Amino acid sequence: MGIFQDLFGGNDTKAKDETPEAPAATPPEPAKEVPANPHVAAAAPTPAPTPAPAPTPKNDPRRRKWADDEEHQMEGVQRLVSRKVERVLEQLGTLAIRARTGEEVPTVTVTLHLAHGHTVTGTVVDYAPRDSVLLALGKEGLLGSESVTYVDLATVVAVTVGQASKLLELTQLVRPTPTRQDVVTLVEKLPHALTEQFWPGEKALGGRPLRFEVDWVGLDDEPGRRALEAAVNVTGHALRALAQEQGREVMRRIATVRFVRGKGMRAALEGETGTVTVGEGEPTVSAFRKAFASGLK
Repeated sequence: MGIFQDLFGGNDTKAKDETPEAPAATPPEPAKEVPANPHVAAAAPTPAPTPAPAPTPKNDPRRRKWADDEEHQMEGVQRLVSRKVERVLEQLGTLAIRARTGEEVPTVTVTLHLAHGHTVTGTVVDYAPRDSVLLALGKEGLLGSESVTYVDLATVVAVTVGQASKLLELTQLVRPTPTRQDVVTLVEKLPHALTEQFWPGEKALGGRPLRFEVDWVGLDDEPGRRALEAAVNVTGHALRALAQEQGREVMRRIATVRFVRGKGMRAALEGETGTVTVGEGEPTVSAFRKAFASGLK
């Protein structure tokens, strides 16, 4: 029988039956704690990332100072008056003469725009009427530059002035500060002109023309009169625009506009009386028009 088992594979069956099962996987041993070596320095902790700086708040006093400086510069520029190119260069020439006599004057850098499209930048050193202008190239004037340019006055078509507020040193280029009488005349003439534009002959027919009144407390000095002049002019433009927009009856619904000193430029209308606060800032026609219009509703 053993022979037949060998011939017909009996031993294979037995071998299969006796094949040992694979041993169960041995669970991993827990990691052993390594005792700390007191002689080995501990690793330094990773520093926390530096937080980004907080954004600058909107009410940062530095930003407020910059805004005040820009506003002050704009107020100065708005005092300038238009002049021909030759007149501007002539006044810059007088500034150079004052500098040569030892007077401390600001250095004004200009760019001359020439007829053929070129430009030249420098400081006016001398000016010959109806002839030429001499420029020192560079921002420091003749002493800081070894190069000069002689420019034929007939070729100059425009002048650009850097830091134009320096031109306030030249009285011929600056609008004079209005006197109190100048403002009084404006306050009288402007409302009369507005009334006549929309209601001709209103006063002659016994009607009630528009009136402007000024409380001079805090306004009778140079900055006060300049601000008041601007406020009166803007008020006139705003009322004219409002009457053109809503009809001439507007001019009869507003009897008086009073101008008083305040912290900022603003307008308001209550009943038949408008109030314009004269203070810091520049008045605008759109803002005043909206303020008066809201009071009419």
